[in-house]
Amino acid sequence: MSAVIELGDAQDERLAAYRNLQGQSVGSFETDTFVVEGRWCLQRLAQSRHKILSVLVERGHESLAIEVVKPETTIYSLPGDQMRSLVGYDFHRGVLGCGRRPKLMDAMDLDLGAVPSKLALAVLGISDRENMGSIIRSATALGVTDLLIGPRTVDPYSRRSIRVSMATVFSQTIYDLSEPIQQLKSLSDQSGFRTVVTTLREATPLEAFEHDDRPVVLIVGNEADGVAESIERIATDRLTLPMKTGADSLNVAVATAIFLYELNKVTG
Repeated sequence: MSAVIELGDAQDERLAAYRNLQGQSVGSFETDTFVVEGRWCLQRLAQSRHKILSVLVERGHESLAIEVVKPETTIYSLPGDQMRSLVGYDFHRGVLGCGRRPKLMDAMDLDLGAVPSKLALAVLGISDRENMGSIIRSATALGVTDLLIGPRTVDPYSRRSIRVSMATVFSQTIYDLSEPIQQLKSLSDQSGFRTVVTTLREATPLEAFEHDDRPVVLIVGNEADGVAESIERIATDRLTLPMKTGADSLNVAVATAIFLYELNKVTG
């Protein structure tokens, strides 16, 4: 059983990873750690391939952590008032965990030959943490576990995204798509991928998509502006969801789930 180290001061340097969580940058990939909130996310983290660096519990909630982490895991506890002072908001979930962030994979290492679904997802400019979490949860549920992250995209390991994803982000392999035009073109030209962009502009309706034996990278864009035209021009395919009764678009997380569901049926 893990031993709990009782601390009394929120300023203790051993708690630096948990300090001012609400004020931390939302899209920051430069840190090598991330924080999860709540027993469920901590349990998913403990069951994943990711390394847990430490756990922090509010005094009196030690069992929330002891029951789910390995015996060698470092567990700290703080009184409730010090916990709130540390994280920067009223904290009610009882437990936090700090994990080691995996390094982003090179997009050119994407290989869907050994996985059941020949479908990957590229997200470009998604700026809302809840949308990101919802997208990841839908993708994982459908067996799509390769995620390419483009410029100006929110961190999938942000605390809110992890929670909304129900910690399914820990099942994802995440790739660096920082040069999307060059990298997506190389994936299609050199690696034989079909790069499928979602758009509201003139495109093939989703139900008319004709699949071949090529693996597919589905590309979704920013909630407000969609995928840039420069990306559309280099994609092998353009797909759209026809709208009815006056609506011009769907929420990006909802639309992505629909595209993934339909494409998964023909690529899986």
